[in-house]
Amino acid sequence: MRKLFSDSQKAVLTLPPRNDTEAEITAGWNFPEGILDFDGQEFVFPEGFNAEVSAKWLEESLLLVYISVDAPVEAECARCLTTVSLEISGELGYLYYSHGAEVSDETDEFGDYMPVEVNFFGRTVDVMPQIEESIYTLLPTKVLCRDDCKGLCPVCGKNLNEGSCSCINENTDPRLEALRNFTAE
Repeated sequence: MRKLFSDSQKAVLTLPPRNDTEAEITAGWNFPEGILDFDGQEFVFPEGFNAEVSAKWLEESLLLVYISVDAPVEAECARCLTTVSLEISGELGYLYYSHGAEVSDETDEFGDYMPVEVNFFGRTVDVMPQIEESIYTLLPTKVLCRDDCKGLCPVCGKNLNEGSCSCINENTDPRLEALRNFTAE
């Protein structure tokens, strides 16, 4: 399976004239299956993912872009290593602005957004870096098969969700050793 993102991948959006603040453009891309290694965790996108983008000029130097991502994902549970299927889905807002332009507090009325500075606006803009950022933002920081996952036995490696093992856990805190033979009367 290939790496999810390549350096040459692009998602080019054709922009309306900069003085047309009424026009909203939309585009969508279907990306093929792949693997993403994020912060030491491997995420598999077995069916690829979809990205929908809408954009609208707020003024000649401010472009509001919303990116919606939807994908089934597989990853290993951080505790027991079983494969977990999950769905990532969400919409993130980006405010593209020209280099040197001031982004005022008045833009807060358009909702939450992440600022993206561009050197200049042409007839097109590549939104691939923000699609990739959206995927990273929507991925969970820790994947668990269930909230109460018991993990693996540190001695024999048995999945403790499937039952207990016969190992004696010798990894006790030495400061509590005196309490090992304590019995309450």
